[in-house]
Amino acid sequence: MRLWSVLVHLRHMLLHVRTVFLSPRTPLWVKGVLVLGLFYILSPYDLIPEWVPVIGVMDDLALAALLVTWAARFDVSG
Repeated sequence: MRLWSVLVHLRHMLLHVRTVFLSPRTPLWVKGVLVLGLFYILSPYDLIPEWVPVIGVMDDLALAALLVTWAARFDVSG
């Protein structure tokens, strides 16, 4: 049951990130940070390569968590 509530919360946070990104009220620099973060996460070039066990994937997951948490702080409701 606890896992389900975490997944539901994550879904709401991701939907809010999408809303923040698509909102015309969001500053351009915030959108730029989100895009650059997404490019870094999807890029095959990392500070810590993916082939390094556990840590290679953890840097991407940590950045994704930070970006989602950071974007969730923006209120774009009008």
